[in-house]
Amino acid sequence: MRIAIIDDDSTILEWFVTLLKQDGHELFTAGDGEAGVEAIIEHQPDVALVDLKMPGIDGLEVTRQVLKENPSTIIILMTAHATISTAVEAMKLGASEYLSKPLDIDEVRIVLHKAEEKIALLRENRTLKKQIEQIGRSEVFETKDPNLTKILREAGNAAKTDTPILITGENGTGKEVFAKYIFKLSNRANKQFVVVNCAALSEQLLESELFGHAKGAFTGAIVDHAGYFEIADGGTIFLDETGELSPAMQVRLLRVLQSGEYSRVGETKTRKTDVRVLAATNRDLHQLIEEEKFREDFYYRINVFEFKLPPLRERREDIMPYFEMFIKEFCLQMNKKEPEIDKGVEEILLGYRWPGNIRELKNVAERTSILYDPEVGKITRDLIPDRLMWSAPVTGDDEELKDYKAVKENVVREFERSFITRHLRKQKGNIAATAREIQVHPVFLRQKVAALGIDPKAIKN
Repeated sequence: MRIAIIDDDSTILEWFVTLLKQDGHELFTAGDGEAGVEAIIEHQPDVALVDLKMPGIDGLEVTRQVLKENPSTIIILMTAHATISTAVEAMKLGASEYLSKPLDIDEVRIVLHKAEEKIALLRENRTLKKQIEQIGRSEVFETKDPNLTKILREAGNAAKTDTPILITGENGTGKEVFAKYIFKLSNRANKQFVVVNCAALSEQLLESELFGHAKGAFTGAIVDHAGYFEIADGGTIFLDETGELSPAMQVRLLRVLQSGEYSRVGETKTRKTDVRVLAATNRDLHQLIEEEKFREDFYYRINVFEFKLPPLRERREDIMPYFEMFIKEFCLQMNKKEPEIDKGVEEILLGYRWPGNIRELKNVAERTSILYDPEVGKITRDLIPDRLMWSAPVTGDDEELKDYKAVKENVVREFERSFITRHLRKQKGNIAATAREIQVHPVFLRQKVAALGIDPKAIKN
């Protein structure tokens, strides 16, 4: 921990430095109240050990000023003049503990251990608070697709229950947003929503994060640690990438799902929790079951309801509304005027297969918003990544393939026309100068200008 020691007795300061550096803490000291307040505000320690009686401002005033600036600082007051009244006053101001001088090493370590546990809990609470704040921002699952509309309606009914739900679909289809949609419609909407990526953590770390661990359970476990099933009691846990869970972890989760019982790593005490589990995967769980990589009993326990989200290429009516929504959000963030979207851009977006689904569409919208010039006021084809223009058509039907090729040829022609016209305008219609700028042969550029029907003289004038 980062610990400040404020005391006018240099012997006490030296004693603390010797003691606490051995325990691996980061320390800084001050010899009076005013210097102590300045040091605490500057260094932002986790804990401050403050003498009650000091020249200038005393420990009570230090406590008052420090907690006004940083309420999360743990204040431990020390004095050789312990009285009930000063202890009560200190606690009213927000001090956490009260130590009497002469100080006892064991008592100091016990008090600091309690402070360490409190700090760990505060950090966990801050993490959860950030997650909860993120949920309330823009978790709206909208669609014009009839199939997905039906899924949303059924999910709304399932949300009112406490049964586990399995969400499947390709990467980028919005499985986490869909889980938050269910959560917000549930009876647990005012409780915690915890997201756990099962593929991002090692098995040991995942077990510790989910179930918690006891002090000494493994190397580095210096304090008791509450897991998400304890912290999110009464709320919802979203297990993303469930297909990556090991069979051993599936067994532990199965016990929680069936009985609500679990134990922290390294302890035998059985604990109870009331948590609703939502799970998601992009893997084929039936195939994993056949390969004996996924337990059948666990699959049927998390699959009371299964909702398979369709890929974006199967809900083309959602592409432009989502793109426009993302463009609006990014332009708002960058303080740019909301643009018009060229018809040619729509043709490109609707003709692309979107293998990355909504996530890829959002990335394209972000890139386009960055490149978009508010003075032009319009998003044009030249702002769209080239890969979208040269991708395979959405389907392989002959008629659609012909349509796709026609659209593609038109897109390329319009892009070339726009590109060349823009550079000719910069060079005032001068073919040779334009050819040098775009690094092509002047003869080739003249042929291309003629083929595209561009009049350099008109541009020059």
